[in-house]
Formats: sequence, C-alpha cells, structure tokens
Amino acid sequence: MSSVVDVMTRPGDMKEYHGAFSIGLIDGNIQFEGPIVKDKTSFNLALRRSWVDVVTTPIFAIINRDNPDDKMSFSYNFWDANAGITHIINPRNRLYVNFYAGDDRLKTGENYESNFTDAYGNPIYSWFDNSIKVTWGNILASAGWKSELTSDIQSDVTAYYSLNRSKMAHEWQSKDGVEEKNEEYESVGNICNVSTIGAKSSFLWQPHQKHKVRFGAQYEYHMYDIGRFDVTDYKENGEQKGGSNVEEGAVYDGHEMSLYIEDEMNLTDWMTANAGLRYVMFAVPGKVYNRVEPRVALKFQCADFLSAKVSYTEMNQFNHQIATTYIDLPSNTWMPVTDKIAPMLSRQVAGGFYFSLPYGLSLNVEGWWKTMDNLREYTGSNSLFPPLTRWESTFAKGLGRSYGGEFEFAWRKPKVDLSASYTLSWNERYFENIYRDWYPDRNDHRHKLTLSGTYKFTKRLEVYAAWNFHSGSRFTVPTQVVSQKIDPEQDPGYGVIWFGPDDGFRHRYFYSSPNNVKMPAYHRLDLGFNFHKTTKRGNESIWNLSVYNAYCRMNAMIAFTDYDAEKGKFIGKANGIVPIIPSFSYTLRF
Repeated sequence: MSSVVDVMTRPGDMKEYHGAFSIGLIDGNIQFEGPIVKDKTSFNLALRRSWVDVVTTPIFAIINRDNPDDKMSFSYNFWDANAGITHIINPRNRLYVNFYAGDDRLKTGENYESNFTDAYGNPIYSWFDNSIKVTWGNILASAGWKSELTSDIQSDVTAYYSLNRSKMAHEWQSKDGVEEKNEEYESVGNICNVSTIGAKSSFLWQPHQKHKVRFGAQYEYHMYDIGRFDVTDYKENGEQKGGSNVEEGAVYDGHEMSLYIEDEMNLTDWMTANAGLRYVMFAVPGKVYNRVEPRVALKFQCADFLSAKVSYTEMNQFNHQIATTYIDLPSNTWMPVTDKIAPMLSRQVAGGFYFSLPYGLSLNVEGWWKTMDNLREYTGSNSLFPPLTRWESTFAKGLGRSYGGEFEFAWRKPKVDLSASYTLSWNERYFENIYRDWYPDRNDHRHKLTLSGTYKFTKRLEVYAAWNFHSGSRFTVPTQVVSQKIDPEQDPGYGVIWFGPDDGFRHRYFYSSPNNVKMPAYHRLDLGFNFHKTTKRGNESIWNLSVYNAYCRMNAMIAFTDYDAEKGKFIGKANGIVPIIPSFSYTLRF
C-alpha cells in the first residue's frame, strides 16, 4: 500500500531518425527512433545490458586474497528492452503499441575449505559452498487508442498484459571425509509468477480552464502461479545414501473491476480542491469483495512564497507482499486475496508547507499518519522460504501504522543544484498471534538522509555527488537461552535446537520481542564527472567517470547470530558484499 509511479513510453520522432548509444565498464545501452511513415507512424527502441558480474569478479578476488579458506562471492547482471510504435490516424486520433521485457539475476555466496586429519593421521578434507540465487523479471505489452472526442473531452482506451516472475533459492553443498567421498547437496526455494490481462478506459473532461474532471473504468484478470521446491542428495564414501525431490504448487485467480471519478477545481484564487471516489470489486472463488475509496486534497496559496496542502486517502490492495527476509529484494512474493484472506486497507492523512525563498532556495516540510488493516505475516520459523502453498493457514492477520515527517531544503541556480532531504519515520506492526504489543516493522528505518549536489563548471564539464544514509533494517534474534540436561530418546524435540550432538543438553531460544535488533546503518558516497563535447558532425558526446560507494563501505546485506555455548552468549555477524565500484562510460547522441 504505497505510491504509484506512472511511467510512459515516449513516442518516437515522426520526422527524423536519431538516437544514442552508451558503453561503459558496468553496462551498455542503445536507443534509436524515427519515422516508419513520415508524419504518420514512428518507432522508439531501447536495449540495455549490464555486466556488473564481470567487474565484481576481480574485486572479490582481491578481497578473498587475505582469507583463502573462507571466500565470498557476488554476481549481478540485468538486461531490458523497450519498444514502442505510434500511428497518427488524424490530428484527433492516434494508436500506440508498447512492449517491455527485463530480467535480473543475483547470486551471493560463501565458500569454505579446510584440511584436517583424523585420529590416525589420515587427511580429511572439508569443503562447503553456501549460496543464495535470486532471479526476477517482467514482461509487459499494451495497445491503446488516444482520441480527442470533442474540444474539451479526451479519451484513452488501453488493453494490456503483464507477467511478473521471481525465483529465490538457497543452495548448500559440502564434501568431506577422506578424499572427500562424503557429499551432501540441498536446494530449497520459492517460485512466484503473477500474470494479468486487463483493459481500461480513461476520460478527461475540461469544461473550464480552472475545472478538470477525470473518470473511467478498468477490468483485470489476475492469475498467481505459486511453487515451492526442496531437492536433497546424500552420498557416503561415494555411494548414494539418500535424497528427495519435493515440489509443491498452487494456482489462484481473481477478477478485478473498478470505476472512478475525480474532480479538480479552483475554488478561489488561493484555494484548489481535488476530490475523487473509486468503487472496486474483486471476485475470487467463493467470495466477492466490494469496496469504496474516497480521497480529497486541498491546496492553499497562502502567499506568493508559501503554499500549504492537506489530503485524506483510502485505498484497498488485493494482493499481499510477503517479505521472506529483512532484505528488501524484488523477489518478495506477491500472494492473492482469497475467500479466507481479505484485502488490505489503508487510511492516510498528510499535509505540508512549501516555501519558495529568495536566491533560488526552497524548503518543504511534510507529515503523515497512516493506518493499515488486514496485513499478513508468516508465523513459522522458516522465514526465508515460507510455505506459500499453505497461504491461507500459516500467515497471521494484523495491523500496521506509519507516521513521521519529511524535510527538504534545496538551492537551485543555473550552475548549482544542491539539496538535502531528511525523513524521520516510525513503521510499526501489531499481530496478536505474534506479540502482545506494537513492535517495529522490518523496514522501520527511523532516519533517512540524502545529500546531493551538481555543479556545472562550464558547458562541457559538470561534477555530481550524492551521499545516502538510513538506519538499518530490523530482524529478530534470541536474547536468552535455557539449557536443559535431557535424555535424547525422551526429548519431544519441538521448539528446540541442538548445539552439539554429544553435549547432552537441549537449548531453548527465548525472544524479547519481534524485530528486536537493527542491522548496521547503511551509508555510501557516489561521485561522478561528465565531460560534454560536440563532434565534427555536430553530435553530442559525453564521457562519464563515476565511483559507486567511493569509500568502500561494506554495507551489511546478510546478518545472523550464533550462540557460543562455552561463553554462554550470542555473537552477531553481518556480511557486506558490494564494495567500491569505479566505472566509466562513453555516450554518443546522434
């Protein structure tokens, strides 16, 4: 239940062919556009591919040089393609077709090697590889018709298809024993594919320069294809001793229909109002949900240099994002509303003051209060890969709230653009089946600060920098352990974990509250230079030199705790995997 970003594909040039290509150390892209039929039909095509994995390989070779027995790895790459065709029927009507496809792949892991001897002096080799593999991507296609029905009414009718796919897997394999004849392999993970077929029509009626009415309708068919896999293989002294291949799946679908109307008007010279109402119906097997969503926003022009805004919004969301970890990855699974799982509902009040000050200065101060109902959290212990095929029975229902303030101060002149933005926020949850009181959400980043600036020395040279900081994400760790001497044959084995097969004890975890520990704070500095030049043929070329994470802050991505039974305490560990990444690129616009 967050903001919506509306991204439009720009129509291609109807008169001339032109474009740009760029090649650099970490990625490359090309864009080309022009007329198919001059002044009638145009195209716009863009392709992009990264090779960050090529850059990070030697970097991690240097990092692992000082610790050859315990090596870390990181690999990431992506590609995407955009294409669009626009056809002008006449000055009042045009058709368009757009397409997008993209794919991202991320792999991070740890490799450990050791060499021991047994009681008889025979060499025993031990090797293990622990990795997480994540892939995600989208396919989008749309076709539409834009028309000016009359001098004051415009319409846009669109049909579309989308597919969002993600897969996250944890792979663990090891070899040990004399000549490494004992082998163990396990791969476990979740798969989620969400596809949508839909059509929408939107209209804009402007009876007066100070009065706009928007209205429309939309229909979508959603299908969720959820899967889970767990593959194991065991060998002892080179002989097969066991293994399994477990696969589960579930398919959900739903029909969504909505109608809306919105009225934007200037009530006075100093007051503007925007009021809207949306009705939405979501039908799933065995249940039909009907919801009404009001919204209103007011703007007051208090003075030439000061304006104020206040708004109230209600919104329903008919799918739930299940966060498998405290790491914010696009692989987080989307799960649907069913006859047993109700849609989420948010209510938000927001307001702010906006100052336009002398000398190019500006100051914005905003605040909000937001409540959320019908949230879902997994209540089991396997938080990395929750059982999605048991979606309706293993996830608790709860509440959420978020509140805080945002501040932005900027100085913008023709050669200088400096800004500082700070957010102070609270993001909390209440789940009766998990904890007796409100507790911080995993994304409760209390402080966020961004400092950015650009300076143009000349028309040819500019420099930019950005520093980002935010409080660490939260996760749950035990705060106390109770050890009990017990006969393993009589131990029931629930809710407890062994710490050593021969110590004769069972150790029970106790937690003070959910998400009781913050990861280390995240911060990094990015720097860059752009050198502009005009070629002999009159085209613009740009050389870019940049540094990502300039002071090589190894921001924690994975954190965990170990219990040291001898010392009787927990030891926290965090691993960062993205170091400093220098880059350069060359861009030619033609």
